[in-house]
Amino acid sequence: MGIPEHEKLTIGEFFAAISGSEGRYELVGGIAYAMAGAKEGHNVICSNVQTAFVPAGKQKGCRTTSSDTAVQTGPDTIRYPGVVVDCGPPNAVAMTASKPTIIVEVSSPGTAVFDYGAKLREYQGVESVETVMQIESEIALVKVHRRQKNGTWTEETFEEFDVSIPLPSLATSITLNEIYDTLDVKPRPRLQVVRSDHTLR
Repeated sequence: MGIPEHEKLTIGEFFAAISGSEGRYELVGGIAYAMAGAKEGHNVICSNVQTAFVPAGKQKGCRTTSSDTAVQTGPDTIRYPGVVVDCGPPNAVAMTASKPTIIVEVSSPGTAVFDYGAKLREYQGVESVETVMQIESEIALVKVHRRQKNGTWTEETFEEFDVSIPLPSLATSITLNEIYDTLDVKPRPRLQVVRSDHTLR
């Protein structure tokens, strides 16, 4: 079954349409959109994060899965984050995470604006999601969004490689050293201000 262009699909129709499809798609407002292929850096980061989360997730009865696990963010919207920690009941045939708790998105310069805007708001609208991590793939930069007890969200930025990022949902933490392991990723460039002690006379 092919992917209909510009045709509204239900979630069930979407999963049926992508079954056996070679391409990767997301469903947004009932429309299926092709996803761009990921670069090596993106894939390595997802693998590193998944490797770090798996042991802690098992201790909490959660499963840490890669970008093939869908998260339903609306009645007709399906997203595929880079990494999903699902703490709901296990179901080997489920098409979507039953209780996504931690969402990890890996951004590139071409996707950052969207990932930090509409997609972030979608994830924050999922009741079970407690933490959304946004990881830049080409510079050392991680933003962590956390749901507070009153329902509001806070944001922290991490740029130091050896600073621990706490993840209370899994009773663990992760560092940028672990996230970017084996990748040659540099810190974000900073403005260098040069001041002169000389005064004009």
